[in-house]
Amino acid sequence: MDRVLLVSTKTGALKELEKSLQGQYHVTSILSSDMNMKSSLGGFVPDCIVVYVEAIRRQKLFSLMDLREDDAFAELPLLLISDEDDRIIFEQNVEPKQDFQVDISASIKDIRLIIDRMIEASDRQKHILVVDDDVTALKTIRTYIEDKFKVTSVKSGRLAVKFLEKQVPDCILLDCFMPDLNGAQTLQIIRNMENGRKVPVVFLTGNSDKQMVMNCLSLHPSGFLLKPVKREDLIAKLNQVI
Repeated sequence: MDRVLLVSTKTGALKELEKSLQGQYHVTSILSSDMNMKSSLGGFVPDCIVVYVEAIRRQKLFSLMDLREDDAFAELPLLLISDEDDRIIFEQNVEPKQDFQVDISASIKDIRLIIDRMIEASDRQKHILVVDDDVTALKTIRTYIEDKFKVTSVKSGRLAVKFLEKQVPDCILLDCFMPDLNGAQTLQIIRNMENGRKVPVVFLTGNSDKQMVMNCLSLHPSGFLLKPVKREDLIAKLNQVI
């Protein structure tokens, strides 16, 4: 399911738009007045951004301005919903500017159509972080998915944590059984990181140890796959959770 970041200056408009878009997209919504927008997103990286502004003031755009300066968000397509006066104020302050703009009277049907076109036209490749101490498993998974996704492979939970300090993947494939930090311990650390609170995590395991499986499941991952996993099952799961 495609992911949409919805930003609004009005609480009522935010809730109404979120309700209208839920079901067709994975929507995360946030008020433009949130002064630490990136932190509040918790690692959520959308496929596009939809911004609703009404009677806007420059100070209400500061956090969005900071977000658009971040490399992970600067290249994302952006739809602006506003009247003409607010469009001018937005363009004077936010870079990169919007890719599309519609009036606040636009129908949900038209908004959805533009979102679909923006996402379809975007060439951003989804990024998968694969964490496994088994080098053979890392190579196999990369072979399975590298034609469809950007892949980064690391051999330990600690290296995964270091990666997330600088980058936000679209999904993490995380082995349960690893030395030093196992999968459950690694995910607990990730969920306490600014870049890791909302990243989908799918556990992988070749071991049926009941207690370890229960520990992993208690952390509410997005999925759980047994190794050796079939290519079609892995790709289906990734498409489902991203």
